[in-house]
Amino acid sequence: MKKGIMKKIFIFLAIIAFGFLGMMYLTSADKTSNKRSDVVEIRKVETQEIVYDDLVLSVKGNGVVKSKQSLDIISEATGKVLYAKNNLKNGTFFKEGEVILKIDSREVENNLFSFRSDFMNSVASMLPEIKNESIEQYEKWYKYFNTLDINKKTAELPPTTDTREKIKVSSRNVYSKYYLVQNQEILLAKHKITAPFDGYLSNSELIENSYISRGQKLFTLIDAKNLEIAIPLLVDEVNLINFNNSPLVKIYSQKDKSKYLQGRINRRDISLDQNTQTINAYVSFRNSKLSSDFLPGNYVEVGISGRKLSNVAVIPRHLIDNENNVFIMEDGKLVREKVDVITYQQNSAIVSKSIRENSKLITTILQKPLIGMDIESINHPELIEEKVADSGSNENTTSELN
Repeated sequence: MKKGIMKKIFIFLAIIAFGFLGMMYLTSADKTSNKRSDVVEIRKVETQEIVYDDLVLSVKGNGVVKSKQSLDIISEATGKVLYAKNNLKNGTFFKEGEVILKIDSREVENNLFSFRSDFMNSVASMLPEIKNESIEQYEKWYKYFNTLDINKKTAELPPTTDTREKIKVSSRNVYSKYYLVQNQEILLAKHKITAPFDGYLSNSELIENSYISRGQKLFTLIDAKNLEIAIPLLVDEVNLINFNNSPLVKIYSQKDKSKYLQGRINRRDISLDQNTQTINAYVSFRNSKLSSDFLPGNYVEVGISGRKLSNVAVIPRHLIDNENNVFIMEDGKLVREKVDVITYQQNSAIVSKSIRENSKLITTILQKPLIGMDIESINHPELIEEKVADSGSNENTTSELN
């Protein structure tokens, strides 16, 4: 019996001792855990300094190149084609004033000579009568008669102010015969077509000895050097451009962005397109070397010089939340600041001087950021300088083709 009681007492004491040791261990672990929780975690982030400076905005756009001058030539005469340069094949080039097409005009010329002869006879028939009445009028009309030549364009009639003189001129049908000559000269001129500007033929191929009639479309003359682009712009983009100074525009090749030509905006629409809610600005430029990247029909991108802004900073667009707030580092703490956004330019935002200059903008995307939490910048000045140098050396070199 005594041995049994002693055994139970021993087991009871062992349980108490084991429980006491367990409590001591748990208490020690809890103290260790509390010590660890007292250690403050510092988040490491990337930052960039906010620097304010003057900036000239560049508004991006695109459009299709079109000829500034494109004419559909319609025949105003009837007859056989006596001359057609290169049979008016597509792509034929003409200089301003060069003869493009000649139509048989012999019948018209014969009629013109007849009308001129009849007109000269009418003027000559009234000279003796005028001579007897007024030497001054006689000298005027005699001098005019000497200028007339059946093979030359008829000169303009001298002015008549005296009533008796007008009666004599009218009674000899001088006026009516003069305008018959004028109309015939106009008709004769329509038998020869010259280029009104330097250009290329399109939609043609009219061979010599073919017959054309009045009202027939002959060809299209396109100016491939003087070009224009209609650029659709949003209202916000229009407000960033000063149209009073004919803004400078760079027109970039779609295939090779290192190639560009320069032009200017010469006009814009004054009404908003209801379907696209845009306003067209028209860019004029010259492709003097006829580069294939800028011929009519090409789709190109443009950069328009916008207004000059003072004391603004450029920051990544994705760092601004829906309420125009950004995170900055101030005395090692996370701080939220509101910025005043002037406009967005692709992946960047242009902000006014709404926060202190040289503030460290946090560029790291933080998960569950807590205002006032401890943070540390991992940026190193030497790495920043090296990054800037590398970005400058890799910049594409542009060249002006014009």
